[in-house]
Amino acid sequence: MSRFFKDILKEGDFSISDVFTEVKKDFPALDLSRIEPLIKALIRMKVRITAISYNTIDPLGNPVVSSGIIMRPLNRKPRGVLHFLPSANIDKFGSGSDALIIFEGVLSFLGYIVIIPDLLGNGVTKDTLESPFLMADNTGRVAYDMHRAAIEYFPGITGSPLQKHISIGGYSMGGSSALALVRHIEKEQPEDIIIDRAIIGGGIYDMNVAFEEFAKTGYAQYPAAPGIFKAYDIWYGLNLDYSRIFIGPLLENMDSWLDRTHYRDQLIEWIGQDLHKYMHPDFFTPERNSEIKKLWDKFRENSLVDGWTPKTHILIAHASDDLSVPTRVATYTVEQFRKRGACIRSLYGKGGHYEFGKWFFLRMGIHLLMKRMAFWTRH
Repeated sequence: MSRFFKDILKEGDFSISDVFTEVKKDFPALDLSRIEPLIKALIRMKVRITAISYNTIDPLGNPVVSSGIIMRPLNRKPRGVLHFLPSANIDKFGSGSDALIIFEGVLSFLGYIVIIPDLLGNGVTKDTLESPFLMADNTGRVAYDMHRAAIEYFPGITGSPLQKHISIGGYSMGGSSALALVRHIEKEQPEDIIIDRAIIGGGIYDMNVAFEEFAKTGYAQYPAAPGIFKAYDIWYGLNLDYSRIFIGPLLENMDSWLDRTHYRDQLIEWIGQDLHKYMHPDFFTPERNSEIKKLWDKFRENSLVDGWTPKTHILIAHASDDLSVPTRVATYTVEQFRKRGACIRSLYGKGGHYEFGKWFFLRMGIHLLMKRMAFWTRH
């Protein structure tokens, strides 16, 4: 009897054309006219995407059932395993187990088995659990349990075990989640999971560093902080007095605005990008106030930089002009890990959080295609 894997929720077979349809829907401004015909001509394979449910725990240690997707090439031997963590779902309706075909799964069309957990607050838990945004221990555990569920799933479905050697990746919140998964695997040291390399980008790996930068600039391209504060309040039972954290329309409308039923552009329109218009003045002072300090203390507990040194080879990529996740988060992470002897490479580019993120995925995919996945595969 399986300890982690529970059920197949649904599945379907998809072509690369379906991926381009999804990408155009998510990124309508992205010009793919030059590469789309070439990639469609080169990649004629299909992949099967299976949404599964599995056993894991919530941040309080209570058992819960979560969900995610497993993508695998049809009628050919997979060239490797990639555990890819999803970018932040601003609303709660776009997870892998809901949609099946999502942008992050494009790498499966290069011959990879791709595992993408929904994480809590999405998929089968979207209406029952608050998303534990950027809670490092739980994120790592939930992603790890998804991988264990995939290990249990594969022999019965394909007749072959899941390969031990894996790569881990993710961008934005997916970058943070990927680092959390690396840490959890290194802590568990399972014999049947060996990380060859992790490639992450655009993530918040230390929230105190991130929010110190936000307090300096007073600007955030996307107002992510309010949702994070709400999640921490709920899961840690902080009983926050929001009149000492938020101001203006956000304070008046936070219950409806932060219920994860609204899209990113709606929240930017309502909340804005100037933190001085929705954050309490104490947020910008070194002393802060007692309510904000409650959050800062919990952020410190959830640092993905402090308290460990990665053994895994990790590439950290970030836009040098990122206005959503301060670049200082990446440079601080790289500096601290290197001081402790970790094998860390860094890559910085232009385009801001969203443009750099699009090309992060595209460059990765093109490189895998042209190099026959040598970038990911351990030799």
